[in-house]
Amino acid sequence: MKDGEKGFLLLETLVLAAVLVLMASALLLYRQGLRMEAQTRFEAAATFLAESEFAYLEYRAASGTLAEGASVRQEYVAFSPEASDVSGGGDFLLRTDIQRMEQTGAYRAAVTVAWQHGGRQHQQVYQRRVGVYEGQ
Repeated sequence: MKDGEKGFLLLETLVLAAVLVLMASALLLYRQGLRMEAQTRFEAAATFLAESEFAYLEYRAASGTLAEGASVRQEYVAFSPEASDVSGGGDFLLRTDIQRMEQTGAYRAAVTVAWQHGGRQHQQVYQRRVGVYEGQ
């Protein structure tokens, strides 16, 4: 380069490229964090729905109205207003399967909670024994 010419040196160009790569990396990490936050929100809502269903089944078992069989229902869960998800909530499909056990008044319950998020289908399966317990 001749004296008096103006332009970028190779070192300045490399520094600019490194800064741009770091900014792009930070943006990708932030985006991944938002995805993980949303997935955790859906998983927590699924666990809450399953626990609520088990509490209802315990109530029905205690009142003597619980019977074998399967049921399916859909629930909408509204997330907190602070949630970064634009939808503000999610649709969940609950399938409850109840089987009678050998012990009188005891049942094996399985609750499957399914939802769709990020273009993928997710599900969690919870199992619990409901009704009469040993020692009662």
